[in-house]
Amino acid sequence: MQMPEVEREAQIHQILASHRAEIISLVEAVRKLVRDSVPVAEEAAYLGWHGIGYTHPAAGYFCAIFPRRNTVRLAFEFGVLLPDPASLLQGTGKQVRYVDLRPGNAIPVPAIQALIRAALDLPPGRDAKLALLPK
Repeated sequence: MQMPEVEREAQIHQILASHRAEIISLVEAVRKLVRDSVPVAEEAAYLGWHGIGYTHPAAGYFCAIFPRRNTVRLAFEFGVLLPDPASLLQGTGKQVRYVDLRPGNAIPVPAIQALIRAALDLPPGRDAKLALLPK
């Protein structure tokens, strides 16, 4: 069940409170990008992770925004499975990949939208995605 918007926004404010205005502004731009790209996505504040996650009704959890000291990280839990023709994805773990966005730099909107669509196109369910990971 989705958290009431007022409570969710209060938690997101709590996550962002310690960050500079430039990081907060960038987080808000990325939130808008994700919500505009996937209007049916549910947004959740993850205080323990210091992030904002997104879940699709059919595809499940597909990405999260993590504000950091000098960047905003848009992470894809199964990013290793995503096509990345713009070479935006970073990371060397078994499954997570992320895009680091910096204040003052343009957000590569079409490339990020393509990553989001690809994440939504993965098989539904965590186990199905885990089965696709390289051994």
